[in-house]
Amino acid sequence: MILFGKKLTNNYGLEIALFHHLRQFADGLTLFNVNVNWDRYLSDHTPRFLCHIVACNYTLIEINIYYLYHNNDRHE
Repeated sequence: MILFGKKLTNNYGLEIALFHHLRQFADGLTLFNVNVNWDRYLSDHTPRFLCHIVACNYTLIEINIYYLYHNNDRHE
């Protein structure tokens, strides 16, 4: 697995994961799955953008851009 993380701004961070083994074939098989999500609902670490591509039980790429802090701190 290759991981990369970086603080983009004072409030947002970036995480990228490449070629991560998710599970054994004996546990099941995910042939292909793509998830793209832009979550703006106010909860912990949102807003958040996520792009996750899985093939044959491996994450090919996962990109996550998210709010670094808990929103409870921001709204009180």
